[in-house]
Amino acid sequence: MSHITSLTRKGQVAIPKEVRVKLGLKAFDKIEVEVEGGEARLRKARPSLEEVAGTLPPLDVPIEEMPTIAKHERAKRRISKLS
Repeated sequence: MSHITSLTRKGQVAIPKEVRVKLGLKAFDKIEVEVEGGEARLRKARPSLEEVAGTLPPLDVPIEEMPTIAKHERAKRRISKLS
């Protein structure tokens, strides 16, 4: 698929509707631009770690205790499988 579009004085480019639909882009979505060998590639940006972490609930226990809790949970699962 190939389209020709123009660049505004502000450096903005309109992405044709067919391309937006194909990439699943909506207004205010972030777009990753990769430049290589005189070409630019556009793709829908994946959320950053900070954005994903911001959607998680706060921890109920200190992070330092997580490995110990995980070991106990694995041990409980193993024991329950033996029963």
